[in-house]
Amino acid sequence: MMRLLAIDTSTWWGGAALVETAAGDPRVVAEIGLRVEDSHAAHALAIVEALLAAAGWDKTSLDAYVAVRGPGSFTGIRVAMGLARGLGLAAQRPCIGIGTLDAMAEAFGPACTERVPLLDAGRGEVYGARFDAVSTPPRVLSGPWVATPDAALTGGEGIVFGTGAERHRDALLSAGYRGVIGRSPTSVAAGAARIASTLPGDGSDRDFTPLYVRPPDAELPRR
Repeated sequence: MMRLLAIDTSTWWGGAALVETAAGDPRVVAEIGLRVEDSHAAHALAIVEALLAAAGWDKTSLDAYVAVRGPGSFTGIRVAMGLARGLGLAAQRPCIGIGTLDAMAEAFGPACTERVPLLDAGRGEVYGARFDAVSTPPRVLSGPWVATPDAALTGGEGIVFGTGAERHRDALLSAGYRGVIGRSPTSVAAGAARIASTLPGDGSDRDFTPLYVRPPDAELPRR
């Protein structure tokens, strides 16, 4: 049996989830989601503590900590990864990073066609990736990338979803998209934990580095 705590603060919708895996079957034990209007840093630890209390789990019973590592909000990504790192060090447990788009595709679930999660990246662009229709964990076909919304149509038929798809609906339709704009999944933390539960582990950290895709503004060259 394996117990995981996952934290997602990569967008304005954040949350945490506890997942327990027995005989290879991950089960969501408890989950909290919250739309944050100020800063994830002010809420993330309280959410984690409330979640553990609700499930009756002690921090020492966890086998690993999972953080959604991006793309998304540069500050938000650091909040989740910093909190997971601190908890992991205190409990002497490994930390696992899972991509936001992968976790979104997992949270969306099986579809009738390829899954294309999109996040608003600002400047008229989106973060996106393309995954197969039904695999769990989702099988990556392309990405992650940052580009104008019409890039989501590259590769043919697919279902686009997420906050980037909702915000740039008109641009997608103008580019020729004729499918349904899928719902924005809110169980992204749980999706990340389910993916992490399938990864082989040796007690060490795995992929625990931020995935920004686009450099932070401070790193962009001046013109």
